[in-house]
Amino acid sequence: MTGARRSLATRLALVTLITTAVIFFSAAGAMYFKFRVILLEAAETQSAEVASATANRIAAGLNELSGLAHASAYAMASRQLPPGSDELEDFLLAVSSSSANIRGIGVSYEPYQALPDQRYFGISAIQTANGPVIMPHHDDPNMDSYTRDWYQVPALTGKPFWTNPSASLFDANRLITTFSVPINSAAGEFIGVTVVDTELSTLTDLVAEIELYNTGFAFLTSSNGQFVSHPNENWIMRESLFSLAETLNQPELRQLGRDMQRLRSGFRPLPPGLLDVPAYIHFVRLPSVDWAVGVIIPEHELFADIHSVLRWVATIGAVGFLVLLLTTIAISRGITRPLLSLVSSAGEIARGNLDQALPPPRINDEVGELTQSLDEMRRSLKDYINDLTATTAAKERIESELKIARNIQMSFLPKRLDLGQAEGLVDLRAKLISAKAVGGDLYDYFIMQSGRHLYFAVGDVSDKGVPAALFMAVTKTLVKGFAETADQPNEILRRVNDELAINNESGMFVSYLGGILDLDSGQLQLANAGHTPSLIRRANGEIDWLKLPPDLVLGVMDGFEFQLNTMQLAPGDTLMLYTDGVTEAADVGQRFYGEDRLLALFSSICTESANEQGQDRGG
Repeated sequence: MTGARRSLATRLALVTLITTAVIFFSAAGAMYFKFRVILLEAAETQSAEVASATANRIAAGLNELSGLAHASAYAMASRQLPPGSDELEDFLLAVSSSSANIRGIGVSYEPYQALPDQRYFGISAIQTANGPVIMPHHDDPNMDSYTRDWYQVPALTGKPFWTNPSASLFDANRLITTFSVPINSAAGEFIGVTVVDTELSTLTDLVAEIELYNTGFAFLTSSNGQFVSHPNENWIMRESLFSLAETLNQPELRQLGRDMQRLRSGFRPLPPGLLDVPAYIHFVRLPSVDWAVGVIIPEHELFADIHSVLRWVATIGAVGFLVLLLTTIAISRGITRPLLSLVSSAGEIARGNLDQALPPPRINDEVGELTQSLDEMRRSLKDYINDLTATTAAKERIESELKIARNIQMSFLPKRLDLGQAEGLVDLRAKLISAKAVGGDLYDYFIMQSGRHLYFAVGDVSDKGVPAALFMAVTKTLVKGFAETADQPNEILRRVNDELAINNESGMFVSYLGGILDLDSGQLQLANAGHTPSLIRRANGEIDWLKLPPDLVLGVMDGFEFQLNTMQLAPGDTLMLYTDGVTEAADVGQRFYGEDRLLALFSSICTESANEQGQDRGG
């Protein structure tokens, strides 16, 4: 008993604890994911601001350079600065000193466009440690501008062009990016290119200054995804997002590179490869040069605060669960202790000792109500068993009587047909399965006094059970009696109907189809008293429903005249009579068997013998 008491208390405590734990952790999980969304939104906003600010600072510097390049191109196109003149050199020196972002400015002309007797003319002002200096590069094979992107692209497209970072022509140790603007003559003819250079470090220093959390950083990529700035110096100008995607076999990294080339901005989880830990990236594209700034935030730093809060909540929750467990066990034992006094008495009752008295309740609580209910149940059960014993005996007597009644009912129905001299002229089989112990369906067949006529019939009483069986027996007896003096089925039905309608206070009736077959000629006479239509198969294979006037069912109104229907049967013709118990039989899905299925079944078996047709087929 002690073990049972402890088990109940422990289970109650565990159920309470588990339910509380589910609620607690569900709330904590919901809080975590809600805070996670909030932190992600905050991180996206912060990283977007940082990336956009950096992009704007870079764009401002690049826009300054592009403005100077456009102004210089206009001056060259208007011939205000003739090639080879001091004015041109002074202008270039002045422009190169006008901004800290400029590392060089120059102009290159198409062949013979600068000076008529000189194929190539080019000149630049380059910033050095001692200030800007003029660097002419006329006809220098190592300084052939015609093969450079910064010259060819504007020459072919007629549009300004930013180049990807590359080594300077004048100092291979300096990485620069160049903005070139086409120079067109007054007639609109392309005559050369004005270029402005800026050193890569000028742009990358802006990116390197970005700091997010403890280890967050930013990087800069060129239009082809190549790293222009990155904390890993081995990747700068050597790797790109696409080369890393191939090396690491990371299609998601390749997709990131494509998105940074074509999308204005984006925020998403960082694909593996750029960082060893899970992180998020926000990127912004610089539309003027098609470069992109990416800002990376490690996930563990992003969610560090919420993880700290969750650990604190989990610690408090663990202590609370322990206190709750001990308290619940104590309360559970206090609740279950009064139940022990009921166990012994309830066990005696369970073993059949209904005279066992229950201990009186000490207090009027739920346990007291349970004790009173058990005592009432004991008394009620004792009375019920006594009543059940008597009822069972009575039921057994009724079932025995019903079994006898069924046997008597079935004895009314013919078992076989003795045709005598007409043996072999007709093949007949009948079968009845009642829905209850006794029922009201009937069938009949016998040779009439002439010895050459077969009477057959099928009927269905309107009710079930013993009353229907009695009504069926009366109907069958009347038919057999009137068939001795009447030679037509409609006359037999008229007489039977008159007898049944007299004093029919119960209002019962029977649908009935009777027929007389001349065994010599095959002539068939039928009379129908509201019965379901029958099926016939002709010897030539034609199958159809017998279309007979329904007339009135038997036992409803006396004096009714039934119609006589005559037809001719040929050797090989088959007739099927049935009651609605067949077509209205329902399966587990409450779907009726139906006339269509009956017709299909008859079509498949009508060529068999009557005995074979009457066998069980299932379904």
